Amino acid sequence: MANPLFRKSKEEALAYDAYVAYCDGDYKWVYGPLRIFLEERRNYKLRLRDSGDVIAGEHILFALNNSISKCKKIS
Repeated sequence: MANPLFRKSKEEALAYDAYVAYCDGDYKWVYGPLRIFLEERRNYKLRLRDSGDVIAGEHILFALNNSISKCKKIS
């Protein structure tokens, strides 16, 4: 068994701070003011729908499920 002092916490193992779900009408706001404020000013790592992490040919629901499981928060 690994020493608990050297194990990463669940939050450290997650790739993103938040997954942001939005409708197409909010695209400009999400990728403009919201992303700039959270990523550039607050240093959060966001998982956005179009961030390019999806494997070619991967089903969208599978990709969505994988993305959500890698995030600390969902908003």
